[in-house]
Order: sequence, then C-alpha cells, then structure tokens
Amino acid sequence: MNAKMADEFLTTRWSLVMAAAGGESPTAGAAMARLCQDAWRPLYAFARRWGCGREDAEDAVQGFIASVLARGSLGHLVPGSGRFRSFLLAGMRNHMSDLHSRATAAKRGGGAVHVPLDTEAAERGYAALAVDSDSPERSFDRVWAMAVMEKARLALRAECEASGKSAVFAELFPESPAVGDGPSAAGGSAADGGYAAMGARLGLSETALRSLAMRLRRRWRDLIRAELAQTVGSRAALEEEMDCLRAALMD
Repeated sequence: MNAKMADEFLTTRWSLVMAAAGGESPTAGAAMARLCQDAWRPLYAFARRWGCGREDAEDAVQGFIASVLARGSLGHLVPGSGRFRSFLLAGMRNHMSDLHSRATAAKRGGGAVHVPLDTEAAERGYAALAVDSDSPERSFDRVWAMAVMEKARLALRAECEASGKSAVFAELFPESPAVGDGPSAAGGSAADGGYAAMGARLGLSETALRSLAMRLRRRWRDLIRAELAQTVGSRAALEEEMDCLRAALMD
C-alpha cells in the first residue's frame, strides 16, 4: 500500500469516530454503539484495577460513556489529532479521579445512555489478565490489545473458512492469543516445531504448511493493523498504536 492509499484508508477508518460525533442521527448512533462495544472492556479493566468492585466498575464505565455523550467530546476530535485509545484512557482517568463529585455519573438503570455490558465475560477476561503490579493504565492496555488481536483473529478465521482453509486455521490458531504472544505468533504446536506432524494431519508437506503459516501470520498482522486503523487519524499514529499493542502483550 503506497502512502497516498494508506492515508485515504486511514481517513476513511477515522470516519467511524467522526460519525459517532455526528449528533443523534441513526448513523451516529450506530457508530457510537460500535465504539462503545469495542471500548468498554478495557475501560472496565481500568476501573477494576483502580479499586472498584464489579458493580461499581460497571457503573463507572456507564458514567464515563454518558459523560462523553453529554459533553459532545467526540466533536472536538479531528483526523490526525491522535489516537482514540489515548482519548479514552485520559478521559477515564479523569472520570475516575472526580467520579464522586461528577453530577453526570450514570448509575445502573439511569443516565442518558446504558451500554449493555457482559460483565461476567469482562470479569473473566480481567481475572485472566490481571497482574498485581499492573497500574490501571496497564490493565486497560492489556485488555485493549487482547481484544484487538482477537477481533483480527476472528476476521482471519472467517477468511479461512471462506477459502476452504478451516482445518489449517484450527491447527495454526487453536485458541485466542495469550499475553506474551506478539502479532507474529501463530500459536499451537506449529510454533513449537510441530509442522511435520501437523502437515501430515492436513495432507500437506512441511514446506507447504510453513509457507501457508507464514502467509496467514502476515495476514493476521494486516488485520490487526486494519482494526487499529479504525480509531487513529494518521499513519504515524497507527505505527504508535502497533508499538503500544506489542508492549501491552509483554509479560
């Protein structure tokens, strides 16, 4: 992808954020719903690591999203101004700091907006990734990175299914990536040198399987970049997000 095409791609993707800032139109509502669904688990992890119990963490997320909508904060963002993740992190940090005095803090069943949260799943994900030494910001980044990688993994699975490579995908990507795996990791026994046995199960030579695995890893990285590109405003910001994702996945 050349520089001009990349810039056009990023501008188009950033329009998701811009659409969410467009008031009360159906398009704005759909874009905001998409952003909220993508953002709430990292925000929940932040609140839990801040010291909130489960219900208070859910209330804090609801209150923060309500305050973003009430203030029209997204309307102040422009392409190239930075990263949507950084906007969320800074806003949530401020929200938690003055939560008790903020009149717009939404409580369960109240407020201007209520985002349906699967708190059981969020709590399981938080518990699986929680590290006692992590700051709230670190927890946010861990959950954010894992969510981005999993969405890209699911997109890759759909592509493999459409092209008749479901069995290959199941062997190379047997489960969600774990903390410590980077975007270049494939997971499974292939990463441990089991290509020969795996190829035999699939009816492929070891050489053919290695080549296919390399192409799928490369495609996974492309899908991760595409996912990140939806909420950044420049190529430079996209590269920064990739660096942050790699750092978040380190133990």
